[in-house]
Amino acid sequence: MRFVKPIDPGRLNQRVMIYGYRDVETELGAVRSELSPIAEVWAEIKPVRGEEFLEYYREANKLQFKVTIRYYPSLTEKHVLIFHDRQFQIDAIINLMEANLYQEIYCTEAKDREVVTYGNT
Repeated sequence: MRFVKPIDPGRLNQRVMIYGYRDVETELGAVRSELSPIAEVWAEIKPVRGEEFLEYYREANKLQFKVTIRYYPSLTEKHVLIFHDRQFQIDAIINLMEANLYQEIYCTEAKDREVVTYGNT
């Protein structure tokens, strides 16, 4: 068994909400997907890199972050992380040394796009 150096719990000092998509029936009987809260976890958020690019003939920014949380077994790339008024799309999830203690989540925040607000956030 590999020895995993524990992370100082003081590093996980930000509250992050995990949202997932669920199907909701509208008044007209149609089904649409909407984000709903799943869990709130302690996390450490660090910027990794940023880039500028042209999108539809205008400049746009994309920032990439590394978010570290305690192991959350049902987390997938389909989930969305919300931190204050910022929304992060998950690109990859790494289970550190496959020890089921901590996860590093690499995610992207698109700066020049509208952030979707949800009913109870």
